[in-house]
Amino acid sequence: MRRVVVTGMGMVTPLGDGVDVNWRRLMAAESGIRSIQAFDTSDLATKIAGEVPAGDRANGHFNADLYMLPKDQRKVDKFILFGMAAAKQAVEDSGWKPTDADGLNRTGVMIGSGIGGLPLIEATHDAYLAGGVRKVSPFFVPGTIINLISGQLSIMYGLQGPNFAVVTACTTANHCIGEAGRHIEYGDADVMI
Repeated sequence: MRRVVVTGMGMVTPLGDGVDVNWRRLMAAESGIRSIQAFDTSDLATKIAGEVPAGDRANGHFNADLYMLPKDQRKVDKFILFGMAAAKQAVEDSGWKPTDADGLNRTGVMIGSGIGGLPLIEATHDAYLAGGVRKVSPFFVPGTIINLISGQLSIMYGLQGPNFAVVTACTTANHCIGEAGRHIEYGDADVMI
């Protein structure tokens, strides 16, 4: 069994898009907590949250068009866009670009999310109540499930190793790291994203 050590990072957070901007803003003691813009808070006691800033990446903001075609963005919840962006950044940061069959077969993906696509679930529920089952998009299920991120990333890079998605609330990241390590330890993969 060959051992490959590859590291890479990607980040999409309320501080911005990319590891460098996040690190710079953390070191400057900036906060990603601001007034909520994504929805009406007039009936809520809390008016602040950590929303990912959208806009020009040159300003450190998230531009989904850099990661997914606009027609595909309409089919998925935002968490999938964020996951694809962070994963793509990590892959590019690592420099790992297998092209031979062995490298593609021995590279797997393990991505998770604490809960998934609640905004799209809510919007679909509202559409259903307003217009019935015909108003439910055929992309509803694939647009809200966690494993779409790992599947899409595998397709994007042609990766054919183990492919899993983890959903364990606040422990998701820990489980992803542990399970990815197990795949390598047990010889199922040489590299796990």
